[in-house]
Amino acid sequence: MPYPDLLRKSWDRAIRRLELPAYNPHDLRHKWTTVALTNGVSIHEVSRWLGHRSVKVTVDRYGHLTQDSQERCRQVVETTVGPHMLTPGRVPAARGADLVLT
Repeated sequence: MPYPDLLRKSWDRAIRRLELPAYNPHDLRHKWTTVALTNGVSIHEVSRWLGHRSVKVTVDRYGHLTQDSQERCRQVVETTVGPHMLTPGRVPAARGADLVLT
């Protein structure tokens, strides 16, 4: 590569001219990852996009940004079986599966 520092010097010059905080290209990678994970993109998909050798690398670095697993599990169960659960004051028409789900 004839000009190994060209990208970095061009980047730094652009940041100064735009009067932005001192970001580097890797900071943008972290920002993109944070935005993707906090908006529900699968950590496996993000790991693939980042080119990590293993999803473990992504989980170790960014796992805290994913939706809390207990909360996600609660949401899935509530969405799936919620309509079948008994609520206070509701009496099932017939004894059956509704009673099992309480």
